[in-house]
Amino acid sequence: MCCRSRCCRGRRPDTAGHCTTANGAITNPSESDYIGPVVRDNWANNAGSVKLPGQNYYSGDLALYHVKSGSVATPRIYKGGKTSNSSRPVHDYWRRWAQSGDMVCTGGMMTGEVCGWKVTATQATKRYTEGTTARNVVIARKSSGSCTVKGDSGGPVYTVDGSGRAYAKGIVSGGGGGGSDNSGGLFDQCELIFTDIGLASNALPGTVAWY
Repeated sequence: MCCRSRCCRGRRPDTAGHCTTANGAITNPSESDYIGPVVRDNWANNAGSVKLPGQNYYSGDLALYHVKSGSVATPRIYKGGKTSNSSRPVHDYWRRWAQSGDMVCTGGMMTGEVCGWKVTATQATKRYTEGTTARNVVIARKSSGSCTVKGDSGGPVYTVDGSGRAYAKGIVSGGGGGGSDNSGGLFDQCELIFTDIGLASNALPGTVAWY
């Protein structure tokens, strides 16, 4: 994982499939910097999750892109607020599937680092308000602090050990809740939808990068 909006796999980083179009390209948010071409995704823009060729199961919300020549993607995650330049290394990725009760953090381009998410459902189906459906995803919730917002999609989901090293857990697909202030409460919890890193590892070529 190399930045707020991407989960990196060497020279071929991952992001959320709904953020891209196959045969398209990845740019920075202002579209002033070309990052690289999309080489595979599993998201139909008018429907949602689709099965990749040769697979008989859904893999959440994923895309794979190739970093342009001369650029480097490194396995690090930004920590702190959305304008922070500090980052933490990715030490490894979880070698088991997400389970109910797991605690995770997210790194969103709009909200920065947010922790305190608790997994409540796995292998879930989530229908978004625009009519698309994410299949085989993980759902987590929390009742305090910032919720994810539009623009956080594609960001990393991870845990942090006592030495400050991150362990990749997934890729943000979407979320909501929190009311008008985008902040969780007892009766209006934040919701996080993400793709398990195991699906990304199995569904896409390459390996998850870490130090």
